[in-house]
Amino acid sequence: MEPSLLSVAEVDGRQLLAAAEIDWSHPVPHCPGWDSAGLVRHTGEIFMWMAAVVTSGDRVSRRTLAAPPETLDALGPWYLASLDRVLAVLGSIDPDQLTWTFSSTGDQRAGWWCRRLAVEVAIHRWDVEHAIGTDGLTAPGPVDGTVAAAGIEEFVIEFLPGLVAQEGVEGVGGTLCLLATDGPVGWRIDLDRGGQAAPEHDQADITVRGTRSDLLLWLTNRGPLPALEIIGDPSVAEAWYQLRR
Repeated sequence: MEPSLLSVAEVDGRQLLAAAEIDWSHPVPHCPGWDSAGLVRHTGEIFMWMAAVVTSGDRVSRRTLAAPPETLDALGPWYLASLDRVLAVLGSIDPDQLTWTFSSTGDQRAGWWCRRLAVEVAIHRWDVEHAIGTDGLTAPGPVDGTVAAAGIEEFVIEFLPGLVAQEGVEGVGGTLCLLATDGPVGWRIDLDRGGQAAPEHDQADITVRGTRSDLLLWLTNRGPLPALEIIGDPSVAEAWYQLRR
């Protein structure tokens, strides 16, 4: 049985803190301007914000929430309390209950936040572990396959159409297939049709093959990822880099 998104989020959340505590001041390359402590503060704030939104059912301004502690001694306990709070809220609510979300597809179910939480904390856990690993320590662990599959779906359905439509992106076109080598995940994306995506694998201008973890990390502009295989028209891949965030 595959693990639930929330159970993986709990593990990732604790591993994120453990990696950050190795060196609070270490820069995090994939989060420009942040060190490990800054990323922990940001992630803890996101936990508290998500919990407040789902509890109230309404949009909540993050500026109305209490600021995270400045001292490092207090940062870890505050972060863990924030993680426990959001897990408790999301774990106890009916996933079909309506609440505010920022879904671009109009999904207003509370369960939408379970995916968003799991993907957010998994990627930032990878960010911190990758940052610490640049000093020759342990390499970052991959994103759990279940979470990575959910994150790929979220990216292509929720976020990609907005990236394709954004002003200033030119010369982006063609078709792209994402094909997982470790699970039943395949997406065909048509950039000529506004990033229209379908859960299938068919002939395309380029195909990107890799684990579900590597595909998600590639989509969210992490890397380089040497294990990925990119087959097809290199110009489509170059244009794609304009869209990745």
